[in-house]
Amino acid sequence: MIRGVLSNRRGPELRTRPVRVVLAATAAGPGRGKLPVRIFVGTEAAQHRAERVLLWSIEQVRDKSRIYEIHLMRDLLGFNRRLWLTGFTNYRFAIPHFAGNQGRAIYNDVDQIYLADPAELFDRDMGGHGFLAIANGPRARVPVDTSVMLIDCARMAPVWTLAAAQRGRKNALLRRALAAPGSWGRIEPAWNARDTEYAPGESKLLHYTTLHLQPWRPFPRQFVYQTNPVGHVWQALERAADAAGYLPFTQARPGDAYGEFRAVLRAGQATGDGAPTVPGFAEETAMLDAAPGRSLLDAVDARSLCSYRLAASAGDREPQQRILSLASGRSVACQRSTLPPADDRPARVDGVLCRQFLEHLPEDDVPWVLDKLFSAASGFVLAEVPRGPESIALADGTRLTAPRRPHGWWRQQFEAAGARHPAVRWRLALRGVGRFGRVHQGGPPLRQPPLVWVLGSDKPGHTTQSIGLAEALGWPYEVKQLRFRSVVARLHTWLLAPFGTLGASLVGLRRDRSAALAPPWPDLAIATGWRPARVALWIARQSEGHTRVVGLGRRAGQIADIVDTAVTCAHFHLPPHPRRVETLLPLSPVTPAGLAAAGERWQGLLDGLPHPRVVLLVGGSNEFYRLDAAGATRMAEAVKVFAEQAGGVAVAVTSRRTGRAATAALRAVLGASQVHEWRPGQAENPYLGYIALADALVVTGDSESMLGEAAATTKPLYIYPLPERRFGLRRRLNDWAVARAFARPLNRRGTIRPQQGFEYVFARAIASGLLPPPRDLRALHENLFRRGIARPFGQPFDAAPRPPLHEAATVAGEIRRRLGMAEPSAAEEGADAFDSSPTPASRDGLRR
Repeated sequence: MIRGVLSNRRGPELRTRPVRVVLAATAAGPGRGKLPVRIFVGTEAAQHRAERVLLWSIEQVRDKSRIYEIHLMRDLLGFNRRLWLTGFTNYRFAIPHFAGNQGRAIYNDVDQIYLADPAELFDRDMGGHGFLAIANGPRARVPVDTSVMLIDCARMAPVWTLAAAQRGRKNALLRRALAAPGSWGRIEPAWNARDTEYAPGESKLLHYTTLHLQPWRPFPRQFVYQTNPVGHVWQALERAADAAGYLPFTQARPGDAYGEFRAVLRAGQATGDGAPTVPGFAEETAMLDAAPGRSLLDAVDARSLCSYRLAASAGDREPQQRILSLASGRSVACQRSTLPPADDRPARVDGVLCRQFLEHLPEDDVPWVLDKLFSAASGFVLAEVPRGPESIALADGTRLTAPRRPHGWWRQQFEAAGARHPAVRWRLALRGVGRFGRVHQGGPPLRQPPLVWVLGSDKPGHTTQSIGLAEALGWPYEVKQLRFRSVVARLHTWLLAPFGTLGASLVGLRRDRSAALAPPWPDLAIATGWRPARVALWIARQSEGHTRVVGLGRRAGQIADIVDTAVTCAHFHLPPHPRRVETLLPLSPVTPAGLAAAGERWQGLLDGLPHPRVVLLVGGSNEFYRLDAAGATRMAEAVKVFAEQAGGVAVAVTSRRTGRAATAALRAVLGASQVHEWRPGQAENPYLGYIALADALVVTGDSESMLGEAAATTKPLYIYPLPERRFGLRRRLNDWAVARAFARPLNRRGTIRPQQGFEYVFARAIASGLLPPPRDLRALHENLFRRGIARPFGQPFDAAPRPPLHEAATVAGEIRRRLGMAEPSAAEEGADAFDSSPTPASRDGLRR
């Protein structure tokens, strides 16, 4: 046990005191002669991202000539946490005790960011009050919101004692304080702007008080997170912290427990009698002889390694080094260490191994230690940590017990370190997660260029999306055409899908020689749709985590927790997710080069027709729209008049959903020579030729894929609205459930209440795939109109070109970035700037 930190085999470390972070004075100025600004933060282990951004926000706005002392109240010992809404609810009432019952202190919840110097609040005249806070709404149970407070610790010490904070109820402690006349004074709401109360340029502190709208998603098991309209403020701060490489704790300024941890470790290693024995490297050899270790060694041609592992016997002392002879015939020099590199710029090795090391470090120090290990590795970091508690014995008999840390926490730590060091490959194996453990990896793929598999679907439109992304990536790819047994596949979709990744046999996959799924496994598997995505996950499992999975489409987006990247459209109603990339339209393989080639191939297609040539791309009936002969006649007449008023002609191109009756109606109006009818099995399809040679495009609003292909051009684009169907009872119930999932009722304080009841049940059903939300095509159209990509049919003809939408190239750039390959491929040159978060307008449309 380390002083101040108690190991806990069933949960996080328990602390007897807050963690102290000091922001030193780094400049000359008036703050040099003032008292340090003391800030106490109520937090918990899952809020580590919020902690970092809160501290970074203070660093951005503080007076650099003054000292700021920040005390992180996390996992404190002795508190009765029953009925707490958060893991730190009552810590605020223990501030007088931790402050020595003297002086002033600011209290902040961790889910806040400063937009102005907290010294402004700290230095203000308290007017004789015991604490200052904003007022609650008139319907609240207590009149005060204590999530931001300025406290006179001496005055509040008799009221808010440590014992009262540990055992009392929050509202009872507040009423006790308010019973004393003049104990509470008001501060301006600008110091606690809660979510939508935020006013740019006016708010001094932004509080993300709605738990299921917090953009850093600290509790994905308890809430289904939704988009926060002001989440972009927090996200911009996190991106700035990432760009600066900011960490709250560093080797120069480690956490409170790190010094004691080192002392315990060195004392344990120094004890022992007799000369040190020759250390064994059996575990390192086993890690390197396993298939993942061999792959990493071969990828970087590793010759030098450093193994970090805590000493377990008197013989395991530093310095230790040995030439390891591996089963593959490779020899590598391996040195062992029990502490991270001591220099700011450590000596580089090809690879770093970690076992029985990271899990024993104090929680606050894991991020900067990982950063040092990644800095030391020129090639890879191969680590293994336990899911549950484990203990080891040092040479003097001292036992170090690693606390339980969630696998999601470990994955976030490695992903953050990998983002700061994108050239380093990493692999994290978690023991004790499920029956087989769990593996995560990051960094550049092992093969250069990477090998890509496109899993072909029985729906041609799905395969086209996957191929469009593969071509935009610019890497070699193979199309593995899948065939499914429909009965078994349908049974899997409805009954087995919620239970995680299953074998290919359970999704009814029928293999043939042209689509053999066998090693060598690809670096990347791209799949569109539910069943191909499941097969991609099976491939990833067979490759022992080597293959990374990109899933496209609405169904694939609902398993974002278990794919590496999910690409979905904003009008799918899916909750936000850090591994989900949102686009306006389904990805399209249409590129400028492809259009130029199609125009050359079909250059005589529209010869003799006057300009402008208006090409009508016709979809057909689906669950939302109806296209019959009467509707097709009205549409053809309207488009014909539209083209003739501009001095041109209208030409129609049908699709497999158009139907014979609607096609005949189009021919009757436009003429048989000006209607290209889609036929199954036709040898050559001039569809892209019509798009390339058109002067303007009109697309029926039912077809997302046609809209995506038309939007990739620079031609004027109009959306023709087909008649909408009347929805039946099932669809109306589905719409009601989706609306309820995204409802945001207010609590008595006047702010959005935490997700609960039907809001939680239906939101969880959407996220898990049990309740597929309907596509909101009306919102899609509004987004295209708002972005200037399309116009509603009926507006006057305008021949001015518009910027093309190349989302396949921008998504490819994002995937390359996530794989640690920042250099753009040729397909990405000139692509639009990528924003993975939906625009406010798109989200407004989804909430209607």
